[in-house]
Amino acid sequence: MSDDQHDCCKVNFPTTKGKCPACGAMGKGVSSFTVSLFLKDPTLYLREKSLPPGRYYICETRSCPTVYFTDSGVQFNKTDIRVKVWQKEDDPMVPACYCFGNSVATIQNEIIQTGNTDVISRIGAEVRAGNCRCEVTNPQGSCCLGNVAKAVKIAKENLTHQLSIVRSKRQTSV
Repeated sequence: MSDDQHDCCKVNFPTTKGKCPACGAMGKGVSSFTVSLFLKDPTLYLREKSLPPGRYYICETRSCPTVYFTDSGVQFNKTDIRVKVWQKEDDPMVPACYCFGNSVATIQNEIIQTGNTDVISRIGAEVRAGNCRCEVTNPQGSCCLGNVAKAVKIAKENLTHQLSIVRSKRQTSV
């Protein structure tokens, strides 16, 4: 099982890595089927056999415009993709979990309302119940729990930062 997968994941995802031709970072393997689901081009959308041949990878470098690439140099950029890709966006509304719609913003709201979040255990329970569809809903085509753990960390950091600003304003107004 790869580093970004957890015990709840039952699907075997590609574990190969390739070097992004745009930024040089190592990208994780992704199935050509998953790639075909997220392309805007109607000649390629849901037409896995029409994709250029090669092993496909996803570049997770936020500043790199390339989302998918092959070992033969084919690249698909953010503008070629039907959805915003969590790894590529700063927008807190972009899902870290595409199956259940969890984002930094929804996690922050949960923490504000309840004082904590159990999003990772909720998603894990849904996955164990057979309710996840990572390969067809998540542009990375694999388990999102690593992304969600990062989103929880970002949400908590954002709230801590906001709280420190409020405290600072209160101290200066006294």
